[in-house]
Amino acid sequence: MSLTDSNSVKHEGEALLRALTSHFQSLSAAGCDHAVLEQYSRLLRLLKTSRYNFVQEIFRPRETGRRSAVRPTLVLEELRNASLDDLDRIVGNDATPRKDLEFTAVERFSVPRGSMRSFSNRKMLVDKLRVLVDNERTHEAIGEIARGRLGRSSSAY
Repeated sequence: MSLTDSNSVKHEGEALLRALTSHFQSLSAAGCDHAVLEQYSRLLRLLKTSRYNFVQEIFRPRETGRRSAVRPTLVLEELRNASLDDLDRIVGNDATPRKDLEFTAVERFSVPRGSMRSFSNRKMLVDKLRVLVDNERTHEAIGEIARGRLGRSSSAY
């Protein structure tokens, strides 16, 4: 952290401490519960005595993640245009990274991103994707049959 960053962090921390102190004084003037005021006072003393560590911790720039961001290797447009056979190959390939499997589930099959946690291992996720591919294949077959029947019945009139 540079000297300028350090001064900025210090200034932000001091402004927050002033606001908290002002809030404490307002609560006190309003006749807030004595136990709450005592706890608040202790908190303010702690923050003021260890200001540097407090300020450093609260206002330091966020890290962009402790682990490297794993990005899917699949391209969204190609995934959306992929045939069901292509999807079967992607899902069935043991070399396909889990991130790509999750990306496929979310982007192609509209599986909620938060539900990825429910697939605690790769096999569960692969099984779910196979079911989704099979379901889409079934829907396509039903559509083909319906279009075929509709075409014949309309030509009979």
